[in-house]
Amino acid sequence: MKLKLTLLTMLLCLGLTQMGMSEDVMQGFSGILWGTPIEDARDFQEIAREGDIIYYKRAEDFYNIAAVTLPNVIYGFYQGKFFSAYMKIESADDFNKIKHHLDNIYGDARAQLRIKQTIYIWDFMDVKIKLKRYNEKPSAKLGFYYVPLSTKANEAKAKATKDTEKVYKLDLDDPKYDF
Repeated sequence: MKLKLTLLTMLLCLGLTQMGMSEDVMQGFSGILWGTPIEDARDFQEIAREGDIIYYKRAEDFYNIAAVTLPNVIYGFYQGKFFSAYMKIESADDFNKIKHHLDNIYGDARAQLRIKQTIYIWDFMDVKIKLKRYNEKPSAKLGFYYVPLSTKANEAKAKATKDTEKVYKLDLDDPKYDF
């Protein structure tokens, strides 16, 4: 009887943990609500800047998922509002645990195959979760994105890249053949 009660308690806790994770991701990440102004966030240190996107870290911050602890969480703010969180995954085993966990919670991922990486994507309400595996490295990346702001950030980043794109002339003479 004690064993049944213990098993039932464990199953209930696991179910609440998975449901809690889904609700947490829907509202924000690691206790920070999506869209929170940087002025309202505490103990952040700027580590990089790219146009209107600024990346921050908090000392000794980490994220637990699928019994894997991921240190060094990077927080992205677009125009001063929280829109993303990233973590590096060091091993293939950790990657597989996390992918399996996300598949169980959000269903099968859709995948994008690129030249040097595979990206698994889960969409959950206004949140996009991406799990990237780099083909040449054992490391990977887990990212959470608040879609209403990340879409704007991506558009701004693409525009900035287009505006600063450099064109290099390959041939000093006029081409002899115009294809």
